[in-house]
Amino acid sequence: MGEGNLVIFKGTAEGIVVILDESADFNEVLASFREKLDESKQFFKGSRVNMRFKGRSLSRKQQDELMSLLVHQNVVNISFVHEFEQEASEDNQDLKWTKEELKNLDGAPTYFHYGIVRSGHHIDYKGNVIVLGDVNPGGLITAGGNIIILGALKGKVHAGLDNKIVHPFVVSTLMAPIQIGIQNIIAQSPNGESIYDKEIKGIQIAYLHKDQIYVDQIDSKSLNHMLR
Repeated sequence: MGEGNLVIFKGTAEGIVVILDESADFNEVLASFREKLDESKQFFKGSRVNMRFKGRSLSRKQQDELMSLLVHQNVVNISFVHEFEQEASEDNQDLKWTKEELKNLDGAPTYFHYGIVRSGHHIDYKGNVIVLGDVNPGGLITAGGNIIILGALKGKVHAGLDNKIVHPFVVSTLMAPIQIGIQNIIAQSPNGESIYDKEIKGIQIAYLHKDQIYVDQIDSKSLNHMLR
C-alpha cells in the first residue's frame, strides 16, 4: 500500500473490515488508524459497529494498542469486534474456553459500555456485556451471556440468563458486588454491603459450581475447576 493507504476501511453487509498494511512499520500503521478514526467520527457517532482486522499478523501487544484507540478515543461504540486473524498464542490456551463461551450465542453479539454504570442505570442485553468502567452501587447489569467488568463491581449483576450458555461467568478487576446472579442462583448481601472480601487483589471470576456461586482469582486452576 502507499503511504496514504496504510489502513483501509471497507464497508460490508456485516460491518467494517479494516485492512492493515502488512509491510509498513506498525507505529506508522497505528498513526494511520488513528487518523482514519478521526476522519470517521461522524460516521461512527451513535452507532454500534462490527469490525474485523485483516492484512497482517499482530502480536497481543499490537492488538491491545489498536483496541486502546477504539476505546479511549471514545469514537466507536462497538457491539462486537471479531477476533484478529491469527490464532491465540500457546500461552493463552488456558483462556481459550472463554473465547468459545463468548461466541456461544448465535446471533447475539457482545455489547460494550464505555464509562461508569451509575446508580439507577440498568444495562440489559441478550448477549455478553463488557463494561469499560466501574459498576456503582445501584447500577445493574443483566445479560443472557457473560459479564466482564474492567473496573470495580460494586452494584448488581446477573449473568447466564440464556440457558444456551453452559458455563456462564462474571469477571471483574475488583469483585465487590451487592448482589450477583448466575443462571438461577443469586447471592445477595442482607445489609447492602459487598458480599465478597474487597481486600482480595487482582482480576477475579465468579462462576457456578454445583448450584453455588464461587469467586476465585482468575487463573488456569480456577478455570479448570469451574469446567468440571
